[in-house]
Amino acid sequence: MHKKLISAAALALMISGSAAVAATATPASATVLVNYPGTSVKVGHTFKVGDWYQQASGGSRWYSTSVYNPSGSRVLHKTGYASSSSWKLWNIKAIRTGNYKVRYDIGQGNGHYLSFWYTVRSHH
Repeated sequence: MHKKLISAAALALMISGSAAVAATATPASATVLVNYPGTSVKVGHTFKVGDWYQQASGGSRWYSTSVYNPSGSRVLHKTGYASSSSWKLWNIKAIRTGNYKVRYDIGQGNGHYLSFWYTVRSHH
């Protein structure tokens, strides 16, 4: 898996391939990295979602990761504190065609968090 770190300000840019995204609002806030799941996957194959905490940044390690299938049902929900020693990664098997939605919520302290949405298109 290739990692690519970008700032939250650059999240609006188109990303291709597998990447990790640094979610941080200010230099004083935490940097929780999230795994970019890609834009498409064949039915029967998997895509990865996950989180990792960059310890040197300090701040909140809290995260929430959810994946919704094409009918809108949540097929994965993980929440907790991201590890600074290794990635927490989950494989999602695309079992039908349509759009899978991935939501990452990253704690920023003071009860605030950043939300990021990705769409992974499943096709034959």
